[in-house]
Amino acid sequence: MTKPQNTDGFHAFVARGAGKGKLLYPHVHEDGMYVVSPTRFEQDYQRIKTEADLEAWMLKGYRLRMSNIAEGITAPSLIAPSSIFRPVIR
Repeated sequence: MTKPQNTDGFHAFVARGAGKGKLLYPHVHEDGMYVVSPTRFEQDYQRIKTEADLEAWMLKGYRLRMSNIAEGITAPSLIAPSSIFRPVIR
């Protein structure tokens, strides 16, 4: 069983195509992990256990796989840190 997508944390927007403007959230893979990578190649993937650890990887320049299952965007896109909005911590 995989964990659900957190819609209160990191998010981005689809930039082009039919889903333009729709929200994207960190994609939870079948193994319950998140994926960050400096490139699109699977050999460079880093699997991350918790969403809390994603910020440190993005600060290193790693991109994040993101999707929106509820909106039918099931194929995770690799999103650059500069396009990802972080949650506001108060």
